[in-house]
Amino acid sequence: MIEPGQEVTVGLFRPEDALGVCLAYLETYGDAFPIEHVYDPAEVIRRNATDDQHTIVARTPRGEVVGLAGLFRHAPNPEVYEVGQLMVLRQYRASRLGAAIIRLAIGVLPRELGVPVVFGEAVCNHPASQRLVSGQGLACTGLAVECMPANAYEVEGGVVRNVSLLFMFSVHVSRPCAICVPAPYSEIIGELCDRFGLVRSSLAPRPLTGATEWTEFLLPEAGLSRLTVSRAGADFGGVVAGAEGRAETVQAYLNLGDPGVAEAVALLRGRGYFFGGLLPHWFGPDGLVMQRTGQEPDWDAMRLDGEKAMTMRDFVRHDREGVAGPHGTGTGVR
Repeated sequence: MIEPGQEVTVGLFRPEDALGVCLAYLETYGDAFPIEHVYDPAEVIRRNATDDQHTIVARTPRGEVVGLAGLFRHAPNPEVYEVGQLMVLRQYRASRLGAAIIRLAIGVLPRELGVPVVFGEAVCNHPASQRLVSGQGLACTGLAVECMPANAYEVEGGVVRNVSLLFMFSVHVSRPCAICVPAPYSEIIGELCDRFGLVRSSLAPRPLTGATEWTEFLLPEAGLSRLTVSRAGADFGGVVAGAEGRAETVQAYLNLGDPGVAEAVALLRGRGYFFGGLLPHWFGPDGLVMQRTGQEPDWDAMRLDGEKAMTMRDFVRHDREGVAGPHGTGTGVR
């Protein structure tokens, strides 16, 4: 048991912090966190020795880890870093330690490292992390519905359904590029590009031809398949059908720099997929998330902070109600 009330310093990870980092995950999530390497001290050290991950640690004078967050590469574009996995042990939550960790992770470190784009996925079972990251300039670009496994939150009191995530971005350096904007989402994509100062030209659509270029991340605990599609081809429908056979909830991360994306979105909407979010510079060009859930989401369970987050929830909900397909309630593609 770590003694409460000790003086705490916040700084970059040191190899001797590795065991404490793993123990912090165990205390916060039990053994249910969906990424296994966080429980392996050697792997934590290895990852922090590269540019792929930078962990911020709050430690006591005895070297005990009482809080942390990570800044790490997650997207196909190595210039996009995710800030996430913020946690503070219970006996230190009465302090403003979480704010100090996030201030270093978002407000200081990305500028020191020259990171062009930072994003976070803020949980929606409570508004605290949303407030912390929005206070450092991240703004909402989408809502991933019920995609984090409920069992990961049992230690913290538990939730009944999988937890939704808000996509939140800060763009420090933006490069102009051409994107193909699917017609159903031209207005919201235009609004988000304007909000973030993204300079975009129009890319003409093309039919789906050739082979789909894709990877898949499976999260069985959440019943989730996440497809990352850098190019949608003639076999895209088969790729999607395969994912639907492996998971109840499917997310498709599509490349707006791919001229086939407009037809891919039409295909997905016909299968009950709806808007998830805009991901600035995800592939170099921006990404678009489409998603399908196996049941009606519990919209009222989402605890959202601020008008923009609530407006995004309402847009996503309305889009789900308007699509066709086995898990949509609408009668046709708009």
